[in-house]
Amino acid sequence: MKLKKFTAPTTREALQKLRAELGEDAIILSTKQTAAGTEVLAASSQDLDVVTEKPATAASVAPASWTRADRAQLAPQESPRQPTAAEKVAQQVAAQRDVLIKKAPAVQHALPAGAPREFAPDDMISEVAKRRSQAASESMVSEQTAVLEEIKQMRQLLKDQMAIMTWRDSLEKNPQRGELWNLLTQSGFSPLFARTLVDKLPVGLTETQMQDWAMTVIKKNLNVVPAERDIVETGGTFALVGPTGVGKTTTTAKLAARCVVKYGADSLGLITTDSYRIGAQDQLRIYGKILGVQVYTAQTHADLAQLRSSMQRKRLILIDTVGMGQRDSRVAEQTKILTDSHVKRVLLLNATSQPETLDDVVRHYKSTGLSGAILSKLDEAIKIGGVLDVVMRHKLALHYIATGQRVPEDLFPADPRVLVHRALRSRSSQAFQTSSEELKWKMAQVSTTGL
Repeated sequence: MKLKKFTAPTTREALQKLRAELGEDAIILSTKQTAAGTEVLAASSQDLDVVTEKPATAASVAPASWTRADRAQLAPQESPRQPTAAEKVAQQVAAQRDVLIKKAPAVQHALPAGAPREFAPDDMISEVAKRRSQAASESMVSEQTAVLEEIKQMRQLLKDQMAIMTWRDSLEKNPQRGELWNLLTQSGFSPLFARTLVDKLPVGLTETQMQDWAMTVIKKNLNVVPAERDIVETGGTFALVGPTGVGKTTTTAKLAARCVVKYGADSLGLITTDSYRIGAQDQLRIYGKILGVQVYTAQTHADLAQLRSSMQRKRLILIDTVGMGQRDSRVAEQTKILTDSHVKRVLLLNATSQPETLDDVVRHYKSTGLSGAILSKLDEAIKIGGVLDVVMRHKLALHYIATGQRVPEDLFPADPRVLVHRALRSRSSQAFQTSSEELKWKMAQVSTTGL
Protein backbone atom coordinates (compact mmCIF):
# COMPACT_ATOMS: atom_id res chain seq x y z
CA MET A 1 0.00 0.00 0.00
CA LYS A 2 1.34 3.40 -0.98
CA LEU A 3 0.86 6.17 1.59
CA LYS A 4 1.15 9.81 0.66
CA LYS A 5 1.59 12.93 2.77
CA PHE A 6 -0.06 16.21 1.93
CA THR A 7 1.11 19.38 3.70
CA ALA A 8 -0.62 22.77 3.59
CA PRO A 9 -1.06 25.82 5.84
CA THR A 10 -4.59 24.70 6.76
CA THR A 11 -6.44 21.39 6.95
CA ARG A 12 -8.88 22.51 4.31
CA GLU A 13 -6.10 23.15 1.76
CA ALA A 14 -4.45 19.82 2.58
CA LEU A 15 -7.76 18.00 1.97
CA GLN A 16 -8.15 19.79 -1.36
CA LYS A 17 -4.69 18.57 -2.47
CA LEU A 18 -5.57 15.06 -1.30
CA ARG A 19 -8.81 14.91 -3.31
CA ALA A 20 -7.14 16.38 -6.40
CA GLU A 21 -4.49 13.63 -6.47
CA LEU A 22 -6.18 10.56 -4.93
CA GLY A 23 -9.83 11.24 -5.71
CA GLU A 24 -12.97 11.43 -3.58
CA ASP A 25 -12.58 7.78 -2.39
CA ALA A 26 -9.21 8.40 -0.78
CA ILE A 27 -8.80 7.18 2.80
CA ILE A 28 -7.37 9.58 5.43
CA LEU A 29 -5.21 7.70 7.91
CA SER A 30 -4.07 10.59 10.18
CA THR A 31 -3.70 14.35 10.53
CA LYS A 32 -1.28 16.35 12.61
CA GLN A 33 0.07 19.88 12.99
CA THR A 34 3.67 20.57 11.99
CA ALA A 35 5.82 23.63 11.64
CA ALA A 36 4.89 23.78 7.95
CA GLY A 37 1.15 23.56 8.70
CA THR A 38 -1.30 20.63 8.62
CA GLU A 39 0.05 17.23 7.47
CA VAL A 40 -2.44 14.63 6.19
CA LEU A 41 -1.46 10.97 5.67
CA ALA A 42 -3.72 9.20 3.13
CA ALA A 43 -3.96 6.32 0.66
CA SER A 44 -6.06 5.65 -2.42
CA SER A 45 -8.95 3.24 -2.22
CA GLN A 46 -7.30 0.98 -4.81
CA ASP A 47 -4.20 0.59 -2.67
CA LEU A 48 -6.35 -0.27 0.34
CA ASP A 49 -8.12 -2.94 -1.77
CA VAL A 50 -4.78 -4.58 -2.44
CA VAL A 51 -3.97 -4.66 1.29
CA THR A 52 -7.30 -6.27 2.18
CA GLU A 53 -7.25 -8.82 -0.76
CA LYS A 54 -7.83 -12.47 0.16
CA PRO A 55 -6.02 -15.45 -1.57
CA ALA A 56 -8.12 -17.83 -3.69
CA THR A 57 -9.24 -21.14 -2.13
CA ALA A 58 -10.30 -24.46 -3.53
CA ALA A 59 -13.94 -23.62 -2.96
CA SER A 60 -13.60 -20.33 -4.70
CA VAL A 61 -13.26 -19.82 -8.41
CA ALA A 62 -12.63 -16.11 -8.11
CA PRO A 63 -9.67 -14.67 -9.97
CA ALA A 64 -6.45 -13.83 -8.18
CA SER A 65 -7.20 -10.09 -8.24
CA TRP A 66 -10.64 -9.18 -6.97
CA THR A 67 -12.51 -6.17 -8.15
CA ARG A 68 -14.92 -4.14 -6.00
CA ALA A 69 -17.88 -5.60 -7.96
CA ASP A 70 -16.64 -9.14 -7.33
CA ARG A 71 -16.43 -8.50 -3.60
CA ALA A 72 -19.92 -7.06 -3.61
CA GLN A 73 -21.31 -10.22 -5.25
CA LEU A 74 -19.48 -12.60 -2.93
CA ALA A 75 -19.95 -10.57 0.26
CA PRO A 76 -23.23 -12.27 1.31
CA GLN A 77 -21.53 -15.66 1.16
CA GLU A 78 -18.55 -14.60 3.29
CA SER A 79 -18.42 -14.31 7.07
CA PRO A 80 -18.12 -10.79 8.52
CA ARG A 81 -14.55 -9.55 8.38
CA GLN A 82 -12.99 -7.49 11.19
CA PRO A 83 -11.54 -4.15 9.96
CA THR A 84 -7.82 -3.77 9.96
CA ALA A 85 -5.99 -1.27 12.11
CA ALA A 86 -5.59 1.08 9.16
CA GLU A 87 -9.30 0.91 8.41
CA LYS A 88 -10.20 1.65 12.04
CA VAL A 89 -8.00 4.73 12.09
CA ALA A 90 -9.41 5.90 8.76
CA GLN A 91 -13.00 5.42 9.98
CA GLN A 92 -12.41 7.32 13.24
CA VAL A 93 -10.71 10.23 11.52
CA ALA A 94 -13.45 10.44 8.89
CA ALA A 95 -16.22 10.30 11.50
CA GLN A 96 -14.56 12.96 13.63
CA ARG A 97 -14.05 15.19 10.62
CA ASP A 98 -17.71 14.90 9.58
CA VAL A 99 -18.95 15.75 13.08
CA LEU A 100 -16.71 18.79 13.36
CA ILE A 101 -17.64 20.05 9.90
CA LYS A 102 -21.33 19.88 10.87
CA LYS A 103 -20.64 21.74 14.13
CA ALA A 104 -18.32 24.29 12.56
CA PRO A 105 -20.95 27.08 12.22
CA ALA A 106 -21.97 26.81 15.88
CA VAL A 107 -18.37 26.76 17.09
CA GLN A 108 -17.41 29.70 14.92
CA HIS A 109 -20.51 31.60 16.08
CA ALA A 110 -19.36 31.16 19.70
CA LEU A 111 -15.93 32.60 19.04
CA PRO A 112 -15.05 35.92 20.72
CA ALA A 113 -15.07 39.13 18.71
CA GLY A 114 -11.98 39.51 16.53
CA ALA A 115 -11.19 35.76 16.37
CA PRO A 116 -10.58 34.22 12.87
CA ARG A 117 -13.81 32.76 11.48
CA GLU A 118 -12.23 29.96 9.43
CA PHE A 119 -11.44 27.23 11.90
CA ALA A 120 -9.74 23.97 10.99
CA PRO A 121 -11.16 20.78 12.56
CA ASP A 122 -8.15 20.36 14.85
CA ASP A 123 -8.49 23.98 15.98
CA MET A 124 -12.18 23.33 16.68
CA ILE A 125 -11.31 20.34 18.84
CA SER A 126 -8.91 22.47 20.90
CA GLU A 127 -11.45 25.30 21.26
CA VAL A 128 -14.24 22.97 22.39
CA ALA A 129 -11.94 21.26 24.90
CA LYS A 130 -10.76 24.62 26.19
CA ARG A 131 -14.31 25.89 26.69
CA ARG A 132 -15.40 22.69 28.44
CA SER A 133 -12.40 22.89 30.76
CA GLN A 134 -13.12 26.55 31.52
CA ALA A 135 -16.78 25.83 32.26
CA ALA A 136 -15.83 22.97 34.58
CA SER A 137 -13.30 25.17 36.36
CA GLU A 138 -15.84 27.98 36.85
CA SER A 139 -18.41 25.53 38.17
CA MET A 140 -15.88 24.15 40.67
CA VAL A 141 -14.91 27.64 41.84
CA SER A 142 -18.58 28.57 42.28
CA GLU A 143 -19.22 25.46 44.38
CA GLN A 144 -16.14 26.11 46.52
CA THR A 145 -17.21 29.71 47.09
CA ALA A 146 -20.67 28.62 48.19
CA VAL A 147 -19.21 26.08 50.61
CA LEU A 148 -16.79 28.63 52.08
CA GLU A 149 -19.63 31.12 52.54
CA GLU A 150 -21.70 28.54 54.40
CA ILE A 151 -18.73 27.70 56.63
CA LYS A 152 -18.21 31.41 57.32
CA GLN A 153 -21.85 31.85 58.29
CA MET A 154 -21.72 28.82 60.59
CA ARG A 155 -18.57 30.12 62.26
CA GLN A 156 -20.16 33.54 62.80
CA LEU A 157 -23.28 31.92 64.23
CA LEU A 158 -21.22 29.85 66.66
CA LYS A 159 -19.18 32.92 67.56
CA ASP A 160 -22.32 34.95 68.30
CA GLN A 161 -23.76 32.14 70.41
CA MET A 162 -20.54 31.86 72.41
CA ALA A 163 -20.46 35.64 72.89
CA ILE A 164 -24.03 35.65 74.19
CA MET A 165 -23.22 32.84 76.62
CA THR A 166 -20.11 34.71 77.77
CA TRP A 167 -22.08 37.89 78.36
CA ARG A 168 -24.77 36.02 80.27
CA ASP A 169 -22.17 34.46 82.53
CA SER A 170 -20.56 37.88 82.99
CA LEU A 171 -23.89 39.50 83.87
CA GLU A 172 -24.66 36.77 86.38
CA LYS A 173 -21.35 37.43 88.12
CA ASN A 174 -21.63 41.23 87.91
CA PRO A 175 -25.18 42.50 87.13
CA GLN A 176 -23.92 46.09 87.22
CA ARG A 177 -22.27 45.59 83.83
CA GLY A 178 -25.64 45.33 82.11
CA GLU A 179 -26.98 48.34 84.00
CA LEU A 180 -23.95 50.45 83.06
CA TRP A 181 -24.21 49.39 79.43
CA ASN A 182 -27.86 50.39 79.34
CA LEU A 183 -27.13 53.70 81.09
CA LEU A 184 -24.41 54.68 78.62
CA THR A 185 -26.16 53.65 75.41
CA GLN A 186 -29.44 55.26 76.46
CA SER A 187 -27.49 58.46 77.18
CA GLY A 188 -26.23 58.57 73.58
CA PHE A 189 -22.74 57.09 73.96
CA SER A 190 -21.62 54.67 71.26
CA PRO A 191 -21.78 50.89 71.88
CA LEU A 192 -18.01 50.73 71.47
CA PHE A 193 -17.45 53.31 74.21
CA ALA A 194 -19.99 51.55 76.45
CA ARG A 195 -18.25 48.20 75.97
CA THR A 196 -14.88 49.75 76.83
CA LEU A 197 -16.17 51.12 80.13
CA VAL A 198 -18.16 47.98 81.00
CA ASP A 199 -15.06 45.81 80.55
CA LYS A 200 -13.22 47.93 83.12
CA LEU A 201 -16.05 48.16 85.67
CA PRO A 202 -14.91 47.00 89.13
CA VAL A 203 -16.83 44.20 90.85
CA GLY A 204 -19.06 44.73 93.87
CA LEU A 205 -20.22 48.32 93.34
CA THR A 206 -23.67 49.58 94.20
CA GLU A 207 -25.72 51.42 91.58
CA THR A 208 -24.71 54.82 92.98
CA GLN A 209 -21.04 53.82 93.14
CA MET A 210 -21.24 52.51 89.59
CA GLN A 211 -22.59 55.84 88.29
CA ASP A 212 -19.99 57.80 90.25
CA TRP A 213 -17.24 55.60 88.81
CA ALA A 214 -18.53 56.08 85.25
CA MET A 215 -18.79 59.86 85.68
CA THR A 216 -15.23 60.02 86.99
CA VAL A 217 -13.86 58.04 84.05
CA ILE A 218 -15.68 60.18 81.49
CA LYS A 219 -14.57 63.44 83.12
CA LYS A 220 -10.94 62.30 83.01
CA ASN A 221 -11.25 61.58 79.28
CA LEU A 222 -12.78 64.96 78.41
CA ASN A 223 -10.11 67.49 77.41
CA VAL A 224 -11.55 70.76 78.70
CA VAL A 225 -9.62 74.02 78.34
CA PRO A 226 -9.31 75.79 81.73
CA ALA A 227 -11.03 79.17 82.03
CA GLU A 228 -7.72 80.98 82.49
CA ARG A 229 -6.50 79.68 79.10
CA ASP A 230 -9.61 80.19 76.97
CA ILE A 231 -9.75 82.06 73.65
CA VAL A 232 -10.39 85.49 75.16
CA GLU A 233 -7.64 85.16 77.75
CA THR A 234 -4.90 83.82 75.50
CA GLY A 235 -5.76 85.99 72.50
CA GLY A 236 -4.64 85.43 68.90
CA THR A 237 -6.45 84.94 65.62
CA PHE A 238 -9.27 82.40 65.58
CA ALA A 239 -11.69 81.36 62.83
CA LEU A 240 -14.95 79.68 63.78
CA VAL A 241 -15.65 76.93 61.25
CA GLY A 242 -18.28 74.26 60.77
CA PRO A 243 -21.37 73.24 58.78
CA THR A 244 -24.29 75.54 58.14
CA GLY A 245 -26.68 76.32 60.98
CA VAL A 246 -24.40 75.46 63.92
CA GLY A 247 -24.36 79.04 65.26
CA LYS A 248 -20.97 80.38 64.10
CA THR A 249 -22.07 84.03 63.70
CA THR A 250 -23.92 84.13 67.05
CA THR A 251 -21.00 82.46 68.84
CA THR A 252 -18.58 84.94 67.24
CA ALA A 253 -20.70 87.77 68.62
CA LYS A 254 -20.73 86.17 72.08
CA LEU A 255 -16.93 85.85 72.13
CA ALA A 256 -16.57 89.39 70.83
CA ALA A 257 -18.81 90.70 73.61
CA ARG A 258 -16.78 88.89 76.28
CA CYS A 259 -13.57 90.39 74.92
CA VAL A 260 -14.97 93.93 74.70
CA VAL A 261 -16.41 93.76 78.22
CA LYS A 262 -13.08 92.65 79.66
CA TYR A 263 -10.47 94.44 77.51
CA GLY A 264 -12.33 97.14 75.57
CA ALA A 265 -13.39 97.61 71.95
CA ASP A 266 -9.88 98.48 70.77
CA SER A 267 -8.66 95.01 71.74
CA LEU A 268 -10.91 93.25 69.20
CA GLY A 269 -10.86 92.80 65.43
CA LEU A 270 -13.82 91.31 63.57
CA ILE A 271 -13.62 89.78 60.07
CA THR A 272 -16.25 87.91 58.09
CA THR A 273 -15.75 85.71 55.02
CA ASP A 274 -19.43 84.83 54.67
CA SER A 275 -20.60 86.43 51.42
CA TYR A 276 -22.95 83.57 50.50
CA ARG A 277 -25.81 83.91 52.99
CA ILE A 278 -28.15 86.84 52.54
CA GLY A 279 -27.77 89.17 55.48
CA ALA A 280 -24.88 87.23 57.06
CA GLN A 281 -22.51 90.24 57.02
CA ASP A 282 -25.29 92.56 58.16
CA GLN A 283 -25.97 90.34 61.17
CA LEU A 284 -22.37 90.51 62.37
CA ARG A 285 -22.16 94.24 61.59
CA ILE A 286 -25.16 94.85 63.83
CA TYR A 287 -23.39 93.08 66.67
CA GLY A 288 -20.19 95.01 65.88
CA LYS A 289 -22.04 98.32 65.91
CA ILE A 290 -23.49 97.52 69.33
CA LEU A 291 -20.01 96.69 70.61
CA GLY A 292 -18.38 99.65 68.87
CA VAL A 293 -16.19 97.46 66.63
CA GLN A 294 -15.74 97.77 62.86
CA VAL A 295 -16.46 94.58 60.88
CA TYR A 296 -14.32 93.90 57.78
CA THR A 297 -14.90 91.50 54.87
CA ALA A 298 -12.25 89.17 53.43
CA GLN A 299 -13.05 87.09 50.36
CA THR A 300 -9.56 86.08 49.25
CA HIS A 301 -6.27 85.04 50.80
CA ALA A 302 -4.80 88.47 49.96
CA ASP A 303 -7.69 90.27 51.67
CA LEU A 304 -7.23 88.20 54.81
CA ALA A 305 -3.46 88.75 54.89
CA GLN A 306 -3.90 92.51 54.48
CA LEU A 307 -6.50 92.74 57.25
CA ARG A 308 -4.40 90.69 59.63
CA SER A 309 -1.44 92.96 58.99
CA SER A 310 -3.53 96.02 59.80
CA MET A 311 -4.80 94.41 63.05
CA GLN A 312 -1.43 93.35 64.45
CA ARG A 313 -1.99 95.27 67.68
CA LYS A 314 -5.39 93.71 68.38
CA ARG A 315 -5.50 91.33 71.32
CA LEU A 316 -8.07 89.06 69.69
CA ILE A 317 -9.11 88.70 66.04
CA LEU A 318 -12.26 86.67 65.36
CA ILE A 319 -13.15 85.44 61.87
CA ASP A 320 -16.70 84.36 61.07
CA THR A 321 -16.52 81.90 58.17
CA VAL A 322 -19.15 80.72 55.70
CA GLY A 323 -20.93 77.52 56.72
CA MET A 324 -20.06 74.47 54.61
CA GLY A 325 -21.23 70.89 54.79
CA GLN A 326 -18.39 68.56 55.73
CA ARG A 327 -18.44 66.94 52.28
CA ASP A 328 -18.35 70.26 50.42
CA SER A 329 -15.29 70.52 48.17
CA ARG A 330 -14.77 74.11 49.37
CA VAL A 331 -13.87 72.92 52.86
CA ALA A 332 -10.37 71.99 51.73
CA GLU A 333 -9.93 75.37 50.03
CA GLN A 334 -11.11 77.25 53.11
CA THR A 335 -8.84 75.20 55.36
CA LYS A 336 -5.82 75.93 53.16
CA ILE A 337 -6.45 79.69 53.18
CA LEU A 338 -6.78 79.80 56.97
CA THR A 339 -3.81 77.51 57.54
CA ASP A 340 -1.56 79.48 55.18
CA SER A 341 -2.59 82.66 57.02
CA HIS A 342 -1.64 81.06 60.39
CA VAL A 343 -5.21 81.28 61.66
CA LYS A 344 -6.30 78.86 64.38
CA ARG A 345 -9.53 77.03 63.61
CA VAL A 346 -12.19 76.26 66.22
CA LEU A 347 -14.90 73.79 65.16
CA LEU A 348 -18.52 74.27 66.24
CA LEU A 349 -20.42 71.03 66.91
CA ASN A 350 -24.20 70.98 67.02
CA ALA A 351 -25.20 68.88 70.04
CA THR A 352 -28.54 68.01 68.43
CA SER A 353 -26.91 66.24 65.45
CA GLN A 354 -26.55 62.47 65.16
CA PRO A 355 -23.25 61.14 66.55
CA GLU A 356 -22.43 59.55 63.18
CA THR A 357 -22.84 62.93 61.47
CA LEU A 358 -20.71 64.68 64.09
CA ASP A 359 -17.98 62.09 63.69
CA ASP A 360 -17.99 62.68 59.92
CA VAL A 361 -17.84 66.46 60.44
CA VAL A 362 -14.78 66.19 62.68
CA ARG A 363 -12.96 63.83 60.31
CA HIS A 364 -13.38 66.25 57.37
CA TYR A 365 -12.58 69.46 59.25
CA LYS A 366 -9.71 67.96 61.23
CA SER A 367 -7.46 67.39 58.18
CA THR A 368 -4.74 69.87 59.19
CA GLY A 369 -5.52 70.08 62.88
CA LEU A 370 -7.99 72.02 65.00
CA SER A 371 -7.38 74.29 67.96
CA GLY A 372 -10.45 72.98 69.73
CA ALA A 373 -14.23 72.86 69.63
CA ILE A 374 -17.29 74.64 70.95
CA LEU A 375 -20.52 72.76 71.64
CA SER A 376 -23.60 74.65 70.46
CA LYS A 377 -27.34 74.21 70.98
CA LEU A 378 -27.05 72.20 74.19
CA ASP A 379 -30.38 73.70 75.22
CA GLU A 380 -32.06 71.90 72.28
CA ALA A 381 -30.37 68.48 72.69
CA ILE A 382 -32.20 65.60 74.41
CA LYS A 383 -29.04 63.50 74.79
CA ILE A 384 -25.47 64.81 74.68
CA GLY A 385 -23.61 61.53 75.19
CA GLY A 386 -23.06 61.25 71.44
CA VAL A 387 -21.31 64.61 71.04
CA LEU A 388 -19.15 63.96 74.13
CA ASP A 389 -18.26 60.55 72.68
CA VAL A 390 -17.07 62.23 69.45
CA VAL A 391 -15.08 64.86 71.34
CA MET A 392 -13.29 62.19 73.38
CA ARG A 393 -12.67 59.91 70.40
CA HIS A 394 -10.99 62.68 68.40
CA LYS A 395 -9.27 64.20 71.47
CA LEU A 396 -10.67 67.68 70.84
CA ALA A 397 -10.08 70.47 73.36
CA LEU A 398 -13.40 71.93 74.54
CA HIS A 399 -13.41 75.73 74.93
CA TYR A 400 -17.05 76.70 75.49
CA ILE A 401 -20.62 75.46 75.50
CA ALA A 402 -23.46 77.51 74.00
CA THR A 403 -26.95 77.12 75.42
CA GLY A 404 -29.09 79.68 73.57
CA GLN A 405 -29.31 82.73 71.29
CA ARG A 406 -28.77 85.48 73.83
CA VAL A 407 -25.59 87.54 73.38
CA PRO A 408 -23.42 87.33 75.41
CA GLU A 409 -25.27 85.50 78.20
CA ASP A 410 -25.66 82.03 76.65
CA LEU A 411 -21.96 81.16 76.40
CA PHE A 412 -20.08 79.37 79.22
CA PRO A 413 -16.64 77.83 79.69
CA ALA A 414 -16.82 74.07 79.27
CA ASP A 415 -17.20 72.33 82.64
CA PRO A 416 -16.68 68.54 82.62
CA ARG A 417 -18.77 68.02 85.75
CA VAL A 418 -21.77 69.80 84.24
CA LEU A 419 -21.42 68.00 80.91
CA VAL A 420 -21.09 64.50 82.37
CA HIS A 421 -23.90 65.01 84.86
CA ARG A 422 -26.15 66.30 82.08
CA ALA A 423 -25.17 63.37 79.81
CA LEU A 424 -25.89 60.58 82.33
CA ARG A 425 -29.08 62.12 83.68
CA SER A 426 -30.75 62.45 80.28
CA ARG A 427 -33.04 59.65 79.12
CA SER A 428 -34.66 58.66 75.86
CA SER A 429 -38.42 58.52 75.50
CA GLN A 430 -40.04 55.12 75.97
CA ALA A 431 -40.26 54.50 72.22
CA PHE A 432 -36.44 54.63 71.87
CA GLN A 433 -35.50 52.56 74.90
CA THR A 434 -34.05 49.06 74.60
CA SER A 435 -35.67 45.98 76.16
CA SER A 436 -33.65 43.57 78.27
CA GLU A 437 -33.52 40.91 75.53
CA GLU A 438 -32.49 43.47 72.91
CA LEU A 439 -29.87 44.71 75.33
CA LYS A 440 -28.32 41.23 75.71
CA TRP A 441 -28.28 40.69 71.96
CA LYS A 442 -26.67 44.08 71.29
CA MET A 443 -24.07 43.58 74.00
CA ALA A 444 -23.13 40.21 72.51
CA GLN A 445 -22.98 41.67 69.02
CA VAL A 446 -20.61 44.46 70.07
CA SER A 447 -18.49 41.97 71.96
CA THR A 448 -18.17 39.93 68.76
CA THR A 449 -17.73 42.61 66.12
CA GLY A 450 -16.27 45.45 68.17
CA LEU A 451 -18.75 47.94 66.65
